[in-house]
Amino acid sequence: MTLLLSFVLTLMPGLLALDRAGAPCIRPVRAGTQVQGEVRVCPGRYRVADPSERGVIVAAASGTRIDLTGVVLESGDSVAARFVGIGVTSKDVDRVAVLGGTIKGYRIGLRIEGGRGHRISGTDLSGSRSDALRSTAAQPDTADRLDPLHLAAFAGSGSGLVLVRTVAASVTGVTARSGQNGIGLIDARESYISDNELTGNSGWAISLWSSSRNLLVGNRAHHTVRCAPPTVDCGAAAILLREGSDSNTISENDLTASSTGFRITGEPPLSRPSIGNLVYRNDASASGAAFVASHTWSTTFLENRGDSAAYGFRLDHLNGSAARANTVIGSRIAGIALEHGSDNTLEANVLLGGRAGIMVTAPNRNGPASRGHRIDDNVVGGAEQGIVLQGTSGSRVRGNLLDGLVDGLVIDNIGHGTEVTGNVFLRATGWFIEAPDLVAGGNYWATADAGAASARVKGRVSVLPWRPASAAGY
Repeated sequence: MTLLLSFVLTLMPGLLALDRAGAPCIRPVRAGTQVQGEVRVCPGRYRVADPSERGVIVAAASGTRIDLTGVVLESGDSVAARFVGIGVTSKDVDRVAVLGGTIKGYRIGLRIEGGRGHRISGTDLSGSRSDALRSTAAQPDTADRLDPLHLAAFAGSGSGLVLVRTVAASVTGVTARSGQNGIGLIDARESYISDNELTGNSGWAISLWSSSRNLLVGNRAHHTVRCAPPTVDCGAAAILLREGSDSNTISENDLTASSTGFRITGEPPLSRPSIGNLVYRNDASASGAAFVASHTWSTTFLENRGDSAAYGFRLDHLNGSAARANTVIGSRIAGIALEHGSDNTLEANVLLGGRAGIMVTAPNRNGPASRGHRIDDNVVGGAEQGIVLQGTSGSRVRGNLLDGLVDGLVIDNIGHGTEVTGNVFLRATGWFIEAPDLVAGGNYWATADAGAASARVKGRVSVLPWRPASAAGY
């Protein structure tokens, strides 16, 4: 062991050393320091610039394990908008592990490209490069708007951790706060991203680009804010999926108080849709918009929370998807707003407050049709309008509880063939139903008889056969 250590010291003078206990460790003194095998960096603070972005510490072989316990690695620059360099990096090797330590002041704290089976755990990557923002809480500035549809906008910005073309990487217990982006996945698959602290960033806490079959669970990504929400949407989101990021599971993450909690987007021809994603039991309350999905299909939102947001769910050109058993209390505009979608299921959601509980529309005459929706078994209350269908055909409204509203159900002439049955109409200060022409038999009404129910609808609306609300248990 002594001969080997002497030989390595001869090859790399000033790099290898012994810690206080006499165990071998390294002291990185320059960028481009290549390491392999079991590597421990001597505890302490290191200021090493990396203007060419080679990486200060480079894992050069498969199976490299870098222990940064007690280490602070920093660039020495103090202006976040001009940070350059990469703290630790590897390329096209397998099973790189980085454990503990603090890396800050670089454009990217840690970048792993290629390979499989990597493990990042317990490393603090806070304070990577972030744009200087023009916006203030009093005056948002659209010059700060981010571009989610082009990879270059992300690849050239700052991040705590970036995984590129990796397979089965594990990232746990990482902290990446107070920068622009937390963790970015590019062409990465089968990653496990769990229990990370990614709060207070100004771009995207976790973002996926062409990354599939990843599991994002139990991360804290709250207060991801760029422009003051909800006045201006500058594109920031706690979690962002785009460009063919398919079959991912996003579960039990804290996305609260962000410009947007969760966003999935793909706008042809600029971007491919992201398909088959499960968004389960996340909390995006107190955000500008809690959950946003556009130009995609086969997305499932299940048991999420989006209280006190402008929109609980803002869905645009969404097809073949489901929002089921979610809760939105105190939305400022709508619990669920769906534009130009088809064949979606909105089921068993609890939507209390706002201008509308559920609003399904097709506002653009040249846009795709809105049709084939199943709006079943929701609880809608405390809003100006319970369920609104405009420009929407071939849909079903069944088994919903509508209470404490101004108007319960509003449907225009395009929806005259909508199936409306099994719903419970309790309290409405305006109309139970407003529609030019609608068959609404088989529903339950908080009225003494069918005549009283007929007096509470506007338009040619048939309420026969009439059933009392008591028959449904109310």
